[in-house]
Amino acid sequence: MIENIQQTTPQHVVTEAAVQTTSPARESSALVLGALCIVVILNFAAFHSSLRGYFLADDFAHVDYLKTVFSGHAHLLVENFYSNWMQTLGTSFYRPFISLTLAFDYLIWGANPNGFHISNFVFQTLSSVFLFLALNCMFPALAWKPRFMTALLAASLFACHPLHPEVVSWIIARVDSVCTTFLFLSLWLYLLSSKRADQSGPLQILSLGAFTLSLMSKEMAITLPPTIFLYELINLSFSPEGKTLTWQNKFKAALIASKWHIALLLLYLGFRTIALGTLFGGYGGSVGDGLKDTIWRRWFQEGCLFRLVLPFNQDVTHPKDSLRLVFKLALAGAFALAITRAFLKQGKNSALPFALSPFAIFAVGWFVIALAPTVQVFDITENLQGGRFVYLATAPVVLFLSALTFGTGDRRSKYGNLSLLTALSIALAMVFTISYTYLAVKNNKPWQEASRGVSNIRASVEKELEGKPPNSKIAVLNLPPHNKGAHMLYNAAMFGVTLKPPLSKEDLTGRVITFEPVTFGDANLINRTRFKQLLADKNLLGVFVWQQNSQKLVAMKEWRRDALDPTSQSVPLKSGRCTLKDRRDSMNSPVIDVPSTDFDFVDLELKVDGSKSKKQNSSNILLLSWTGAVNPMNGAARQIALPLRQTNTFEKYRFSVGELKTWIGEGRITGLQIDTSLKPITIDLKSAQLTNASDEIPDLKVLPECNSFIDSNGTIYIKSTLGPLSYDATKIKNAKSVRYEISAPDSWFEHYSGTLRDTGPSQHISDSGKLKDLSSSNLTINLNALKVPGFYELRIMALDADDKVIGYVSNPINFQLSGNFFKHSKE
Repeated sequence: MIENIQQTTPQHVVTEAAVQTTSPARESSALVLGALCIVVILNFAAFHSSLRGYFLADDFAHVDYLKTVFSGHAHLLVENFYSNWMQTLGTSFYRPFISLTLAFDYLIWGANPNGFHISNFVFQTLSSVFLFLALNCMFPALAWKPRFMTALLAASLFACHPLHPEVVSWIIARVDSVCTTFLFLSLWLYLLSSKRADQSGPLQILSLGAFTLSLMSKEMAITLPPTIFLYELINLSFSPEGKTLTWQNKFKAALIASKWHIALLLLYLGFRTIALGTLFGGYGGSVGDGLKDTIWRRWFQEGCLFRLVLPFNQDVTHPKDSLRLVFKLALAGAFALAITRAFLKQGKNSALPFALSPFAIFAVGWFVIALAPTVQVFDITENLQGGRFVYLATAPVVLFLSALTFGTGDRRSKYGNLSLLTALSIALAMVFTISYTYLAVKNNKPWQEASRGVSNIRASVEKELEGKPPNSKIAVLNLPPHNKGAHMLYNAAMFGVTLKPPLSKEDLTGRVITFEPVTFGDANLINRTRFKQLLADKNLLGVFVWQQNSQKLVAMKEWRRDALDPTSQSVPLKSGRCTLKDRRDSMNSPVIDVPSTDFDFVDLELKVDGSKSKKQNSSNILLLSWTGAVNPMNGAARQIALPLRQTNTFEKYRFSVGELKTWIGEGRITGLQIDTSLKPITIDLKSAQLTNASDEIPDLKVLPECNSFIDSNGTIYIKSTLGPLSYDATKIKNAKSVRYEISAPDSWFEHYSGTLRDTGPSQHISDSGKLKDLSSSNLTINLNALKVPGFYELRIMALDADDKVIGYVSNPINFQLSGNFFKHSKE
């Protein structure tokens, strides 16, 4: 039986059977070259603007890494081959080849982003080219015209896909395009080798070599062996000789055909596990926990999958834009053509017993395979952030559409060589290609705006410090994390790279204070304790807010004033009952003028009656928004929502505003507004108060005597112990003791709760303890209980006589333990 299977090698058998049904001579080299030219031109048409981009987000970590590599530490590139990628804390990836591609760019171009973007464009183009070449080699029993046209349309749509701007315009997102380039190359070489009777050993070796480079680029490459297996299984099923084989024999034949790629995959998984110390890898800490907790929502509740076929950025394309209708009609047209061909059975012949194209069946299975490795991270947001995760999966999607469009071929017309269905298919292919290209250009614009934005904020900071004393500083309250789905600056470390050579003439990192997440997180949260500490720095020239729309740094007003424990203030809004009839109505305060840095909460007490509304449900919300000295108009970026409680009694609502940059950054608050998602509604407001909660939030600070290095974002790099620190819970009523908590490694408490104002202990901790004194100005925390390097957070909370938490936890302190810390602790 095994001998029989080996004699019927899948691709070889189908090739011989296809001699009478296909005409290779008709598919000339000139025709293939013309198709490749079309694919290249479409890539340029869709993404030429990316060539003028700048570095974004994680790109800066790699620029800094390359600077170190080319400063006498080339061994770091070698370490990537047997350890975690870039030796980064909090993640486990094996991608050494990516660093080599980046190092090659740096060697040629230095820190010029244009050179890196050229490489990104080349990899995107090569992915499209190799996709066409691979698809055009598949299913030799299929007539050459529908096979060629299906391959060309699929590669063309992949070349100008509207979900690809993230991969093309974000330099480090080349991990997907590099991986996919060599994956498609490996697949093409495999198919070429399978066409030959001798199975062409050299081509097989080259295929395995390309597969190796793909595996060393990104974990998505593990999908190649199951893809080859699936192709061989379907190819056998559509061949005449395949009919004589049982499914068991087909399965064995497909397994034999893909055996070398499977063997290489197993070897890779074993070596990778040894290098990383884990089989799966990925994101760790609170980021990884957050991804696990939201898998169901991201996959099935937010419409992410639908964006694979309707890839519209809500921040770019209006919901009523006519282009959306064009896409839907084109999709409907593809299905209509497929149904018509199936009904007429025009694809039926001796070699293919089904009217449905084998490409369509293959595409469905390939789509499942391509998405499988993205289970942890899959997320395509409404503004298409995360499109890189489905870069490979877009190939089977466009292949399926192409297979529906061209089917298995059509009979010639009595009056010429072109049938009506073929003409309609060509017309639909042109509609698909033009609309895809146009939308890709639109979706790529936010990335170009993001590049200009990052470059502008760096230039603005340089201008503010130009000519100032070397010890002078400025504070930038907010860095733009993204622009309409395009990544910008997610943390201070990224921004710090822009402020030192080779991207800046001089090192300004120590002169720019920031308040960003250490790695990832809600960029709108701010540690108000640290912020107010910094205001007392005599070398501080000013506090600035970055305005994305105007691309300017705007100075906060009266930032220098002392605001140490001000009393709470009542803010009068419209008193009594107020009816909000429609979305234009809201409840507004008169003009006020209070410092934004003084208060932690806005407390409201009110009663609502929405009985006349037809949209009553548990998802209705109460909205608080505000205006200030920087932004005198209300906007969605300056509002908080709480669940609306519809009862017949007065309810208390507490909005935590003091932890938000959008509140603090106004400097002066000039107005408040109350609104609801339920209309019409009657609001009976009893009171509105701005609350300073110094008697509810314990104080925790780093003392100047701390001898560990503290970066401009407030992270402490520990040498031995954490301290000295000061804390104070004496103002908390009924407090009897204090509890401290240290987070799990590479975890941040606010990642789990979404706020800095937790009211209880966390379950995600590495260590905790009890402090008997309610205050101290010389606290030192022993870190012996911590076992692994990483980033950590420390916070405290007041306890009553029963050890129950009173009030809120303190603002946290961030610190990092390196591998050297543990080496020294053992000595």
